[in-house]
Amino acid sequence: MCRTLASSFDVHLIAVHPSHTTIDGVIIHPFKRYHNRKFRIAFGWLIMFFKAARLNAKVYHLHDPELIPCGLLLKWVLRKKVILDIHENIAEDIFDKPWIKNQKLVFSIFTFFEKLACKSFHIMLAENSYEKRYHQLSKDNSTILNFCDIDFFKPFEKKQYNNKLQLYYIGIVLENRGILQIAETLNKLLIEGYETDFHCVGELYSDLERKLRSLPYYPDIQSHLHFHGRMKLEEGYRLAEQMDIGLCIIWPMKNSMESYPTKLFEYMAVGLPVITSNFPLYQQTIEGNGCGLCVDPFDTEKLKTAILEIHNDVKKSELMVENGKKAVREKYDWKSQIPLLMGVYKRLLE
Repeated sequence: MCRTLASSFDVHLIAVHPSHTTIDGVIIHPFKRYHNRKFRIAFGWLIMFFKAARLNAKVYHLHDPELIPCGLLLKWVLRKKVILDIHENIAEDIFDKPWIKNQKLVFSIFTFFEKLACKSFHIMLAENSYEKRYHQLSKDNSTILNFCDIDFFKPFEKKQYNNKLQLYYIGIVLENRGILQIAETLNKLLIEGYETDFHCVGELYSDLERKLRSLPYYPDIQSHLHFHGRMKLEEGYRLAEQMDIGLCIIWPMKNSMESYPTKLFEYMAVGLPVITSNFPLYQQTIEGNGCGLCVDPFDTEKLKTAILEIHNDVKKSELMVENGKKAVREKYDWKSQIPLLMGVYKRLLE
C-alpha cells in the first residue's frame, strides 16, 4: 500500500524498524517495539501521536485499532484527515484472544472508541464481509481488498520438486492456527514412513512451545519441526522455494471464517498447493479455483490424507500450482485495488 501510494504522494511509514531509511520511495521512521502489552496499550498511542504530529502530514492512515485515540487527537486537535484501516472484525476478535481478560469490558471500551472513530475517520475495509457492520457505523467508508502483490512474490516461486515432503506455514504462530494439529499430523506421516518436515516462519509464543514440548510424541518429531522465528517477508518466502505444500489450518472463529487469510494468495503466487480449513469462503477460494484442498481443521487424519493426496499425485499437484497462479493473476491481484486506493486519497486531498 505504501509503495503504491509513493508513486504519487510523499509517503512516510512509522513502524517497528531498526533505523530511519527509505525503501521503494517510502520514508520509514523507526518506532520502538514495546513487549509489555499493558504499557503499549496505555501509552503507545500517545507516543505515536507525538511522533506522527511532527511529520505534519495531510492524511494519516492507521493500521492498528490501538491507535484510535492517537487518530482522534490528530483529527480533533490538529484537524488532520485520518483513515482507519480495518483488517479484521476487531470487536468479534476480542473474544478469540485468550490473553484478554475481562473480555466483555474490553469489548465495551473498544466499541465506544470504534463509534467515535467511525464518526471522525474515513473507514477503509480490507474485506467485503466487514461491510455489514461498518456500513451501519460509518457513512464515509470504502473497501480495498487485501490482495496479493504478484510482482513481489515472483522471485520466490518454487523451482523444483523432490521426494522429501516439506510442509510450510508463515504468519502469526498461535494455537488457533492449528500448530498442534499439524504436529500430530507430522507424527502420523513419520510413523507411516514419509520423510516429512514442517517449516514455520513467525514468532513462537512460549505457552505454545510448552504445549508442543509436552506432546508424548514430541521426541519423535522434534528434529522435523523447524521454527525459523520472525523473518522479513522476503526471507520467509525464500524458504518457500524449497517447500511442497502451504498450510493454513485456522480454527473456526467468527473473524477468520469471514476473512481472507492473505497467506492463501501468497502461497498461490509462489506456486504452492494449499491445504486450508473447510470454511465456505476458503473452499470457494481454494477448491473453487482448483489450487488445493480444504479439511476440518481439527481432523488430523483428514489433514494427513489431504497432504498425501497432493504429495503422491504429481500431476494433480502441478495442476494445483498452475491453477493457483492463474487465479491470483485474474482474481486476487493487488493491481485491481490500486485505482480504488488512489481514488480515496485523491478525494480526501481535494
